[in-house]
Amino acid sequence: MEAAFSIATPAQPSKLRPVARPPAEAKAPRPVPMRKAASVLVVSGLGALRRRQPLRPRRSAEPSAAEPTQDEVDLLQQVLPEVKELVVLQKTSKAVIQKLAESMVAVTAAAGDTVVRQGDIDDTMHVVADGDIIVQRKASEDEAPLERPASRGAYFGAECLLGNTPHKTSVVAKSDCRLFRLDRGVFDGIILAQTEEEDEDSEDEDEEDEDDTGETCSPADLVDIFIVSDSTGESASASVKTAMQQFNYCYGSTCGTSRTTVYRFLRTEDEAQKIVDAAAERNALLVYTVMQPNLHDALNAACAKRGVESCDLWEPLLKSLETRLGATRSGRAGRRQAVGEEYMRIVKAIEYTRKVDDGVLPNIWKECDIMLIGPSRAGKTPLSFYLAQRGYKVANYPLVPDEEPPKELFEIDQDKCFALSIKAEKLQSIRSARMKQFNRTNTEYANLSNIKKEVNWIKTFYMRRGPKWPVIDTTDAGVVETAARIMEILDRRKGDTLAAAYESPFE
Repeated sequence: MEAAFSIATPAQPSKLRPVARPPAEAKAPRPVPMRKAASVLVVSGLGALRRRQPLRPRRSAEPSAAEPTQDEVDLLQQVLPEVKELVVLQKTSKAVIQKLAESMVAVTAAAGDTVVRQGDIDDTMHVVADGDIIVQRKASEDEAPLERPASRGAYFGAECLLGNTPHKTSVVAKSDCRLFRLDRGVFDGIILAQTEEEDEDSEDEDEEDEDDTGETCSPADLVDIFIVSDSTGESASASVKTAMQQFNYCYGSTCGTSRTTVYRFLRTEDEAQKIVDAAAERNALLVYTVMQPNLHDALNAACAKRGVESCDLWEPLLKSLETRLGATRSGRAGRRQAVGEEYMRIVKAIEYTRKVDDGVLPNIWKECDIMLIGPSRAGKTPLSFYLAQRGYKVANYPLVPDEEPPKELFEIDQDKCFALSIKAEKLQSIRSARMKQFNRTNTEYANLSNIKKEVNWIKTFYMRRGPKWPVIDTTDAGVVETAARIMEILDRRKGDTLAAAYESPFE
C-alpha cells in the first residue's frame, strides 16, 4: 500500500529497464466513446474526467520479451483490488482484475535506482513483485518527512492513473527489483471497455424483459420431496441435495421453497403404503433407494395406484451392473463398512487432525497432507475434519497479527499450504455470535474496526510470507464447497482430469 517518506540525499534520474511481452501479445484496448468515459469515471469514484494530453512516449528502450509468471499474475490480482485510491477496482469483476494484471508491463530497477520522484507528473502505477524499495516523502507545510521500507506486494503511483496528478512520494530501489507497471491508457481502456459492455448487456436484458411473455419458472408456494430408504437414507438425501443446487436460482427465492422429508429404515409393505398415501395428500415427489425386493415392489405399486410421481435412484445403475457383472443383486439393505485399508487410512487421518488442531504440535506438521492457515473463526477446524473424513491428514494454524508463526510452517512442503480469507463483516458476525455464547458482548476480539485491520494484515502476510499459497475465500462458502476447491487444486496439480483420477483398491 502507498507509503510516503523522505531522505536527505537527492534522487537520481529514473533508470527503469522495461521487460514487456512480445508484440503479438500487446493488444491495444478497444476505443470507447468519451461520453461513456466521463459518466463511468464519476460514478466509480475516479473523479471527473478531464481532457488529457496524449500520453508521453516511454523514456525506456524497446521492451524485450518477458511474460509474468503465474505467481506474479496471482500477486497482481491480490494487490489491485486493495488499491484504496482506485475505488473502481474494489467494485469490478475478477475477470477485469485478471485482464489488468495480465496487461501490466514488467520492469527492473537496480539497487540505488530512483524509480519515481516526488512531484513528477506521470501516468503509471507500479507494483513490487520482487526486491526491496525505500518509499520517501519530503517535509512540507502539511506533512512531516517520512521514510519506510517496502517489498513484495507494495504499490505506488496509483494517484497518477486518475489524471495529471504528481507523485506523492519518491521511490528508490534498495535492492535489485522486479516491478510491474500499469499505464493509464491501458487502465482506462480496460475499465471503460468493460463498463461499455456491461451497459450493452443491460440494454439487451431490458429488451429481453420487454419481449418476454412468460416466466422463467413456475411459481409455487411449496414443493414437497419425500426420500425413502430401507437403510440410512444418506445417499438418497445427498443426491437430492446436490440435484437441488441446480435450482438455487429459483427455489428459495422468487419461486417458492422446497421441503424434504426423509423416511429411514423402511421395514414393512404397510409402512410403504402409508408413506405413499402421505405423498399423495401433499402432492410430493417420492425419491427412493430401496433394496429389498418386496418393499421395492410395494412402493412401485402404491405409487402407480395413487398417481404419485416417483424416482428410483438406484434401479438403472443396478440393472447396468447386473448386466456387466453377469450377476444378480443381493436385495439386502445397505452393508456394514468393511474395516480395510481405506477405512484405517480415514481413522488415522481423523486422529492426526484431532491431535494437531488449532496450531499445536508443529513438530509433526511435516506429516500432514494439507495445512490450512487463516484467522480465528474462519472455518479451519470444521474444514479440517471434513477433509480428514476423506482420508487427508490436516493441520491448521490460526494467524494472529504481528505474531510470528512457528518456523515449521515454512519448513513443510509449501504446496501443502492453503490460505483462508474471509470478509471482515462476516468474521465479525461469527465472532460476535461466539462471544454471546459466553455472555460477552463488548470485546476487542469481535470489534469490527480491529477485525478490518486484522484482515488487511493477513492479506499482506499471505502476499509476503506465502506467495505460493492458494487463497480461498470462505465468506459465503460452506465446508463442502471449500473442501471441494482444495481437492480440485490438489487434483489439478497432477495434470488433467485423467491424470487426477483416483483408483480404489480391489474390492
